[in-house]
Formats: sequence, C-alpha cells, structure tokens
Amino acid sequence: MFEIIRDIGAITRKTEIKTNAEFRRLGLANNAFIYVIRTYEKPGMFLGELADSVQIDRTTAFRTVQKLVDSGYLRLEDDAKDKRLRRVYVAAKGKAVYPELHAFEQHSSDTLLSQLTADEQNELKRLLSKLVY
Repeated sequence: MFEIIRDIGAITRKTEIKTNAEFRRLGLANNAFIYVIRTYEKPGMFLGELADSVQIDRTTAFRTVQKLVDSGYLRLEDDAKDKRLRRVYVAAKGKAVYPELHAFEQHSSDTLLSQLTADEQNELKRLLSKLVY
C-alpha cells in the first residue's frame, strides 16, 4: 500500500512546483507563500504555532518568517503578556498579495478535486484525517 503514500507525495511535489513557480516573482518561492496565507487567516499566532501549522521544523520556519519580515510581507510583535513569545501578523505587502495567493490555492484545490463528487471529497477528507504524520 506504499503506493498511496507515493501518490500523495507526487501530488504534493507537483503542487509545490506549480505554486513556487507562480510566486517566485513575488519572492515567495520555497513555500514562503504558505506562511503569508496561514498568518493572514489566523493573525497573531506565535512563531512556534505558525511553524506547527505549516508542519515545518521551527528553525526553518523562524528563518523563513524573518526573511518575510525583512521583505515586508509579515511583521512580528512581542506578546503583551509573555515577552518570550513573538506573534506574527501580515504586513501591508502581505495583505496586498493575499487575494492572489488564496485564489491560486482555491483554483489548484478545485482542479485537483474536480473528478471527485462531494461525497468522495468528504470521504477523502475523513480518510486523510485518520493518517498519523
């Protein structure tokens, strides 16, 4: 059954190649666009929470966030109650590109799932949620 995992990996790699090529012109290649999307959709996550949400090791996530801060897509703020935490927010540049990022993500999702009925999509979601990773 390892073919299933290989298929999931192939879908993931093809999707990453397309999105990285699409957003390279914005300086959001190497999956950096994911950080902007997640932060826009859930502002104020602390750095570790964001790393966990994109399922990237924290060191890599922290470096990527810093690059996005330096390039004006994200901003960091110290937590008001716990000074050890830094919270991540989308900066103006990130807000400006979010609609394009979201539209591309939606189109990719719609295309990928277009051959499945609504019931099949729900079943796929249910089955994937049972996988431990």
